[in-house]
Amino acid sequence: MLIKFIVKNLFSFKEETEFNLFPSKTSRLPHHKINLNGIDVLRLSAVYGANGSGKSNLVKSIGLLKSMIGEGTIEDGVENNKFKLSFKNKTLPIEMGIEFYCNPNVYYYTVSINDSQVVYEYFAESKKEKDILIFERKIENEIQKINFFPEYYKDEKNKLFASVLEEKILEKNQLLFTFLRKKYEHEFRDIKNAYDWFEDTLTIISPETKADGLAHILDYEKGMNDFANDLISSFNTGITKLGIEKEIIDEFIEKSDNKELKSVIATLKKNPNSSATLTHSMTKEDVILMNENDKIMTKRLFTEHTDEDGNQVEFTLPQESDGTRRLLDYIPAIEQLINTNKVFLIDEIERSIHPLTIKEIISKFSLDEQAKGQLVFTTHESNLLDQDILRTDEIWFAQKDFNGATKLYSLSDYKVHNTIDIENGYLNGRYGGIPFLSNLQDLNWHKYSDVK
Repeated sequence: MLIKFIVKNLFSFKEETEFNLFPSKTSRLPHHKINLNGIDVLRLSAVYGANGSGKSNLVKSIGLLKSMIGEGTIEDGVENNKFKLSFKNKTLPIEMGIEFYCNPNVYYYTVSINDSQVVYEYFAESKKEKDILIFERKIENEIQKINFFPEYYKDEKNKLFASVLEEKILEKNQLLFTFLRKKYEHEFRDIKNAYDWFEDTLTIISPETKADGLAHILDYEKGMNDFANDLISSFNTGITKLGIEKEIIDEFIEKSDNKELKSVIATLKKNPNSSATLTHSMTKEDVILMNENDKIMTKRLFTEHTDEDGNQVEFTLPQESDGTRRLLDYIPAIEQLINTNKVFLIDEIERSIHPLTIKEIISKFSLDEQAKGQLVFTTHESNLLDQDILRTDEIWFAQKDFNGATKLYSLSDYKVHNTIDIENGYLNGRYGGIPFLSNLQDLNWHKYSDVK
């Protein structure tokens, strides 16, 4: 579970800005509140804001941290993401910190980056009374210093390793967190545990994200297939069934003129556990290629509709609407939110989807007392501002100040009675986080029509 995220001097975040999932004193939807090692955490949150307010930058910031931890190095160009509207901020580091629950512990990790180097890095187990240090790393005046937890230095070999690590082994553009996970996971179990949370539990979904390998997932997992068919039929998209077409590659290759195919097949033969997704040049369908029973197979997903005579008619995915394809992409996420402890951050959750449909999905998850996952999303969809769906402490707003810097604040900062129509209040500007277009009506856009 994500507990809090802190960011500074990144994208539109100028000053230190915190987003958290700490509950307030409201008694609404009590099953949304989960106790994790003595810390109460919410399992649902929505972030609202006008276009350009910075709400997507919250998701991008967490996504950047996840990506950096996965890569283990600071890539060139990260500096370009600093807050650009302040000259002073050009010389200041980018700072990110995250607190999260990873069974059975709560961890806090923070990193500061400047000049494509890690200038500060800290990782600890979070406790109510005091953090338990796992490591702390500083770079001051080009000198790198690393401190591990006190018990680590009781072994003379560890003392020597720590000294050599900071002086000769660890590059200044490398993350110590990832380095230890990949090289010394047996000595640092907490790091392995936390790294796996970033890799396996935390999932970022952007507006362009597709559910990779959905055809294989539905073919391989019968339970998921049944779930997907029940779910998609309830959305009233006209789809009566999801189907999977499988072919041996020799049969498929005769129908395809994809130039990448030969190199992909060679890679699959060298790496039997790998897979690849290609777009068919004619139908524009995504086709997954993989080894199965010592044969390279292709799998593609198709839909079935019922025609006027009651017959089943096959549609390719490109023949479905953008909204239908977006709903299909959400199927694995929805299933995992219900049945696993995964954390999903979804940017523009309502993209291409009808307001009533997205409200039904969020409402279903919100009211499910047995759901195990955590969902944080950004949205413009005001009909979700319903106290039967979201607690006031689960509603956040992003708004830029006069200097162009994003501020985040929770609806629980306001005194909101549980009978108040918060959607109406939001649209009337009572809580901020909406666009101000007062000058638009005064704009004479016809004056440009005669300009040659």
